[in-house]
Amino acid sequence: MNKFYLESSEDLFKKVEKFDYKVNYLKGNLGLSEEYKNFKLAYIDENKNGKSGTLLFIHGHPTWSFLWRHLIPFGLKYDYRVIAIDLPGFGRSDKPINTNFFSFNIYRTVILNFINKLNLNNITLFLHEWGGTLGLTLPMEDVKLYKAAVVFNSYLGNSLSNLSDSYKNWIKSNTETDDLNIRALMARTNRVLNLPECNSYEAPYIGKEDKLSLKMLPGIFPVDSSYNGYDICTKALAWWEENNLDKVFVIGGGRDPLVTVDKMKSLSKIISTDNQTHIINNAGHFVPEWGMEYGEELFQQLIND
Repeated sequence: MNKFYLESSEDLFKKVEKFDYKVNYLKGNLGLSEEYKNFKLAYIDENKNGKSGTLLFIHGHPTWSFLWRHLIPFGLKYDYRVIAIDLPGFGRSDKPINTNFFSFNIYRTVILNFINKLNLNNITLFLHEWGGTLGLTLPMEDVKLYKAAVVFNSYLGNSLSNLSDSYKNWIKSNTETDDLNIRALMARTNRVLNLPECNSYEAPYIGKEDKLSLKMLPGIFPVDSSYNGYDICTKALAWWEENNLDKVFVIGGGRDPLVTVDKMKSLSKIISTDNQTHIINNAGHFVPEWGMEYGEELFQQLIND
């Protein structure tokens, strides 16, 4: 057995419904150390010849690309190439089992190398939570690759506004949990979900032996300058204060206790191009789960000049 990571068996996903996209794997070329030279990053890649540009979906904790299933069809309808990755340790990607893997820089490096390896450009980022914390630091590396961004329920590290107490408690509770019950969490926080959908969020895992990412990722959030990634987030904030993409929309949940409306408004003042913070009043932290309600309007705004 590899002592650094576990592979994700496709058998775990047999009961996942309404997410029948072909899975692809990027093996190697992720900027990782020698121990991870064969590490596989899973992603879906649909409509590769789409004429509207590339949508890059990056999920947060503790979800995987299944989170985007309500918004992906709109991307295909409007002729985008649609890519949704599973971050290391999540979804169908390999699962690190060595704590040394976990740092902000490593996760960011993986995403940057993924974009480079697939030669992506004309990118519209779709970012949720941790995907936003990581994703908002990407455009400053090579802004010509990026066209737009849609940001859900995200902090730009702790460099813009202080984390809510609920988010700090969420970080603490995760770092103290070896076997997070994702099924129960998603059921409790997303009344819109049915049982098969809740089961689909738990599907990537067989038990606590492959859930180290769920425990570790929250704990590496760049809370202050002692954390890896804090300087990057601070640099990204300065970049956003002076630069922007063609379109940036900020969307939050009216009932989100983790990334509260006031925190989303603070972010929106810096990055949004329509001077709005779009609030889905009946949604909590996982706003993409309500994507069927606003997806059509969102994509029409993205394509209209």
